[in-house]
Amino acid sequence: MKHIIRYVLFLFLLVVAASPLPAQLDSIVKGILDHAASQSRQAPPQQRRSQTTQSSSRQSSNRQSKRPFDGTWLAAQAKTNPETQQMISRTFTMIIKEGKATKTLDSTNASSPDKPFYASIYELQRRWTYNSLDCTEQGTSLTIQWSPGQLSDWAPKTIPNPVVEGFGAPMAETSVYKLNGDELTRINDPNGLIYHRAK
Repeated sequence: MKHIIRYVLFLFLLVVAASPLPAQLDSIVKGILDHAASQSRQAPPQQRRSQTTQSSSRQSSNRQSKRPFDGTWLAAQAKTNPETQQMISRTFTMIIKEGKATKTLDSTNASSPDKPFYASIYELQRRWTYNSLDCTEQGTSLTIQWSPGQLSDWAPKTIPNPVVEGFGAPMAETSVYKLNGDELTRINDPNGLIYHRAK
């Protein structure tokens, strides 16, 4: 009888001691599942961000391929006028966006010592601005009809405006450009003006 009681007591203690084990296993399994679920909840936003980045870069490249002329273009030119012996340097900034264009021409004229521009002034700086009246894209060719250049600034200011305007202003014109990578060449310009895309 004592053996039976001991055996029952042993089984009882074994069951009592073993009963927390499944509960602990349940807790461990539940913890693992909760952790996995939280990880899977965190993953989609990263994937969404990645997809958004890829989508925006695709849209950007699509925009660039659809409008290859869009951007800021810079060109510079320097020459000497054989008649007046003036040194003329010109800088062009052209901005093309969605079928419209603006252009700024900064010009510096340096005269010879015996022919000042006005009083004792030997250097004249002028800035003209242009707006496109029409932009036509055909493949790698771009034709822009420009408005006449509008004098927007000059230096030195000691030269009166009428005197500055008396030196002449750019007229309306049509320019034809050819695109080659990051170069835009004006092909109907005898000087072969080449613009470079600003980085």
